[in-house]
Amino acid sequence: MYWTSVKVGVNMLVDINLLPKKEKKRRTVVFLILLTGIVLLVSGFFFMTTYQAQKTRLVELEQELTLTKELKVAKEKERTQSVESKSVRELTTAIQWVEEHQSSTFFIMRTVSSLLPERGFIVDFSYQEDGAVQLTVRFDSSREAAYYLKSISNSAIISGAKLQTLSTEKLGDGVTAEPILPRYNAQYELTVDKAAIQASIHGEVGS
Repeated sequence: MYWTSVKVGVNMLVDINLLPKKEKKRRTVVFLILLTGIVLLVSGFFFMTTYQAQKTRLVELEQELTLTKELKVAKEKERTQSVESKSVRELTTAIQWVEEHQSSTFFIMRTVSSLLPERGFIVDFSYQEDGAVQLTVRFDSSREAAYYLKSISNSAIISGAKLQTLSTEKLGDGVTAEPILPRYNAQYELTVDKAAIQASIHGEVGS
C-alpha cells in the first residue's frame, strides 16, 4: 500500500491514500470490458441462432419448392396421360361406331335393294343412329309399292315399316303424243332391329 505525506500548518503530517481511486477506476474499466464482451457474446449467439434458423427455413422452403414442382410435374403428366387415354378411347369408340354404322348401312341397303321388283329402284335412302330409316322408292305401279311394303315388313332385320306417301310422276320427253304411264314414288319409314343386323353381320363374317 502506497502512502504520501503532506506538510500542513504547524509541522503536522497528513497521510493521503491515493490507491483506492486507481483501483476504482480500474474496476470500472474491467466492468465495461466484461459488459462489452457479454453484449458481444449475446449478440453473436443471437446472430448465429437467427442465421441457423433462417438457413434451416431456407432449406425447408427449397425442399417445399422442389416437392411442389415434382407434384406439379406428376399431376401434369397424369393429366396428359388421362387426356391421351381419353382421346384414344374416344377415337376407338368413334372408329368402332363408324365401322358398325357403315356395316349396318351397307347391310340395310343390300336388304331393301334385294326386295325390289325388277323395275323398282331406290331414289333416296337415309339411316339414323337410332335405327330409323327413310326410304323413297320408284315403282311402275301402286301394286308394286304395296307388295314391297309387305316384303320389307317380313324382313328379319326390319321391326317396323309403314308407307308414308305415294305420289305419281309422269315421265316423258314432251315430243311424242303417245300416252306415258306414270311412275309411282313411295316414301317408307322403317325401323330396323340393330341387334338382328349385328347378328347377321357377325354371322356372315364368321361363316
